[in-house]
Amino acid sequence: MRFLLPLTLLIAAPVSADLLLNYNGFYGRMKKLQQPEYSDITLAFALTGERTGNACQFYAIKLVSDRHDMALDTAANGEISLPYDEALKNSNAVLQVLQADNVEPCQVQFRLRSRMRLPAQLSLSQLTHYRSQFDVLLDDMAGLGKYWLPPVSGVIVEFAEDVVMPDLTPAQQAVTQCSARRCTIVLDEQLPAQSQWPFNQRPSYLLPFISAAQ
Repeated sequence: MRFLLPLTLLIAAPVSADLLLNYNGFYGRMKKLQQPEYSDITLAFALTGERTGNACQFYAIKLVSDRHDMALDTAANGEISLPYDEALKNSNAVLQVLQADNVEPCQVQFRLRSRMRLPAQLSLSQLTHYRSQFDVLLDDMAGLGKYWLPPVSGVIVEFAEDVVMPDLTPAQQAVTQCSARRCTIVLDEQLPAQSQWPFNQRPSYLLPFISAAQ
């Protein structure tokens, strides 16, 4: 039996009011993505609430070492603009997050997603390309654990706003499910090569999807 990862594909570490994390752990994960075969995907780092999943509430976040004191920016969805920097690794820098004691405890998440801006209309060839990159990278990061890791069976299309189900063929409708701000597409080998998904807005990004039935 294959071991099933959580469908959100997030690796979480609990956070206390004052959080200190070694930058080398982030650097090692980012290093794998410097290979040209992973040029279209990235590993985003985010701080979210343990209970609600909302963006983490904090009053300071920075990288510190004996040679660095670098304030970091965060996006509205909680993602951290974390640099890929060998000097930070060599100086054993630490990610420092300062939270007030009365706010929701947070967790650090590692989110594998698409890197580049996406068009509103997605083709089967585009989705297959991303699915392949996700699958290969997850195997690479899992090491020997890849033998228990189920393959990526499709993609999750994430939007900034609630999405409308696009006009699809019956074959596409059978493998596409949309709810709120995301659509899940299972990439069936029987889909015609010219298949298109014309959404009413640009996706924010794509995430890998692993079917619970595998």
